[in-house]
Amino acid sequence: MKNKRAQSAAGAAVLVVIIAVLLIMFIAVMPPKERAELLGETSANGSTTGTSSSEGIEDAVPEKILLTTTPGRIDYLAQNEMEHPLPVINVYTRTDAQVLGEKKTVYAKKSSFSEEKSTLKFEIPDLTHSQNFLLNFAVLEVKGRLVMMLNGEEIFNAEIETTSLPLTLPKNLLQEENELVFSAVSPGLAFWATNVVSLENVKVVADVTDVGAQSAKNIFLVSEMEKRNLEKVILKFQPTCNYGEVGRLMVYVNGEEIYSGIPDCDLAMVPIEFSPNLVYEGENELVFRTEKGTFLLSHVMVQSKLKEVDFPTYYFELSYEQYTAVKDEDRRVRLEMDFVDVVTAKYGDIVFNGHLYPFDTKEVTYTVDLSEDIVRGNNALKIKPKKSIEIRELRVDLVK
Repeated sequence: MKNKRAQSAAGAAVLVVIIAVLLIMFIAVMPPKERAELLGETSANGSTTGTSSSEGIEDAVPEKILLTTTPGRIDYLAQNEMEHPLPVINVYTRTDAQVLGEKKTVYAKKSSFSEEKSTLKFEIPDLTHSQNFLLNFAVLEVKGRLVMMLNGEEIFNAEIETTSLPLTLPKNLLQEENELVFSAVSPGLAFWATNVVSLENVKVVADVTDVGAQSAKNIFLVSEMEKRNLEKVILKFQPTCNYGEVGRLMVYVNGEEIYSGIPDCDLAMVPIEFSPNLVYEGENELVFRTEKGTFLLSHVMVQSKLKEVDFPTYYFELSYEQYTAVKDEDRRVRLEMDFVDVVTAKYGDIVFNGHLYPFDTKEVTYTVDLSEDIVRGNNALKIKPKKSIEIRELRVDLVK
């Protein structure tokens, strides 16, 4: 008999434990507001948790609007600077001698009764970045003077030696497409004679600078929050180059030049600070360009220094009569914050007259009773979010 009673007692105890566990799990999954009301929880300042800090405050009838404002977006910055690292950048120019046009042989003759000319046509793909134009050839036979016309202008009229003779072509007469005409002069009164010029391995050469890698472009992104709170922007990088073989290095941000000079090779650059007005929200273009030589740029970093967020403070006044009515519990002071969405979590602190009211909600409206911490005269209210939030309207009412 005693054994049966012991078994019944043990079974009852197990049932009680199971019921207790189920109750705890049920309470844990309840919404904060209902859980707070069920358990009678209050915050450190005496306010209940959830969207309403005092029973019935949401449905109370407003008697007087004490404050109404539209705060809009309030940013939260977890750090006072942001960094945008960029990859290693290589900018350079390379100058090489290139053959622009050539002809195996050139033959020209002139007599009193006949004339034969020879023409060499050549193109210059990049006239701006080409220089030191030379005409090279070897002389096979010469009798009389040689005449050369470049694009219709005479550039040479003289006798030549029977050796190789490089001639400089004037750049001001050169075009993208060019024609060089070789001819011999007339023998004059010696009508029976014929002047002859015969050349071989005729080449037009020039020093052409390859500018395909003369500049390098990188993109860095700036968020709306970063742009809104920019105080200053700094560019850092370390150049590697060879002295005497480089020209100026230019740096542009969104088309505006922020640096131009010959940097100290192999030494970290002094940080270059530029105006935050040059930076856009979204994509920003950073361009490095050199006019001569090779630069290897490493440790490239755009660093944003952000302003300390000064959360706005809102004020409202309570007259002596209003203050007394609230303290006598005939009236209450209600704060309502209307957000712009019901999806994301909104959390942070409401600081009212030095007292902290934490909030954490996904609702579109959050209501709190400020009655306990009011003062006669001026009252101060500040919203300090712990993530960026958007408040459509903030309103303080004296309610019945």
